[in-house]
Amino acid sequence: MEERPAASKERTRGWPRYEAADLGFRHYWYPVLEARKLRDKPHALTVLGENIVLIRDGDKVRALNNRCPHRGVPLSAGKREFPGTLTCRYHGWTYDLKTGELVAALTDGPDSPICHHAEVAVKTYPAEERANLIWVYIGDEPHPPVEQDIPEQLLAPDAVVEPMVELRKGDWRYAMENAVDEAHAKYLHRHAAFYILYQMAGYQKGIRMVPSEDGRWLRRFSTPIFEQGDYPGLGKWPPREFWRILHRSTAERAVEHPVLCAATLPSTMWVGHGDWEDFQIFVPVDREHHLTLQVSMKRTRGLGKLLWRLRFWAYIRYLHHGLLNRAQDGWMVTLMDSPPEQLFRPDIAIVAWRRWCQDRARRSPNEAKAVLDTAAASEFRKTHEQDELTLSR
Repeated sequence: MEERPAASKERTRGWPRYEAADLGFRHYWYPVLEARKLRDKPHALTVLGENIVLIRDGDKVRALNNRCPHRGVPLSAGKREFPGTLTCRYHGWTYDLKTGELVAALTDGPDSPICHHAEVAVKTYPAEERANLIWVYIGDEPHPPVEQDIPEQLLAPDAVVEPMVELRKGDWRYAMENAVDEAHAKYLHRHAAFYILYQMAGYQKGIRMVPSEDGRWLRRFSTPIFEQGDYPGLGKWPPREFWRILHRSTAERAVEHPVLCAATLPSTMWVGHGDWEDFQIFVPVDREHHLTLQVSMKRTRGLGKLLWRLRFWAYIRYLHHGLLNRAQDGWMVTLMDSPPEQLFRPDIAIVAWRRWCQDRARRSPNEAKAVLDTAAASEFRKTHEQDELTLSR
């Protein structure tokens, strides 16, 4: 019998830009904090390896580099001495929040000659508040409108958005690939409390990643298989469990509505749950940490808003976001060690995502509005089919 080829080659094959993006892709707006958590005091955080301080300035949110050029003290330790400014706690160097310009050096008097020079200014970052989140642009100017990088569902007038932001260990790419991955939920989440009463598929067939018509989303299609499989020499799996009395699981709904998952750059996964939607967004912090944002939303008004929020805080936040996503997915992300790796058929979704990033991630603000033309779509489908053939061997 002819020896079968290895399931995959090194991860660097075909997507060097993705492999080099250990600190994420620049030239994008990233959500970094729940808006309700930014109050009067400065808030320090790290995004794509850059140390930033957030602060409210009236009805605006400002973001500056979190380092005083004088002696390197974090500006997040500072205070407001004057409206529209932030003063370093050490020597009183005072910066304009909008421009980052040094407008006063308090301990050198009102006529200090160090002020208003470009070399002592602090770098500023565009920052906006949308969908109950603070968004910061990391990259070269000019920046695109923030709305261009926010899933359109979150901006709907009747969208009731409930975000949850956590700092976690692990490479952001592992976290995003876990979200894109079709197969892991069938095993890892089989006994998660969120799905414990539902019949779950054992595996899936025909996994496909297909670009949306506007080129913004990479949609995942598959057909779930609920029948027991007969594994040669081993027996049947999955076992029949009497307590699984409900039949409207996410996987089963996929038979009727195959597009229940989709990914978009720079690092967002959308999952449909019937009458509500979940966005998982993974923001690089440094090479060993990332922010996981679980943003749940439902389009509703009036009393429906209260009922949705009660439902979210009653069980979705704890069972889905906590016990399933954090305790299971988050755990796997901390354990992963790849490359090298060997892939199998269901990993076609991961391979497609890597290729999507390689081909589509912004290189400069001039390419910020990415439109997938017919030729590019045809080429992506061609390479996707080649990858699929390789993983089927």
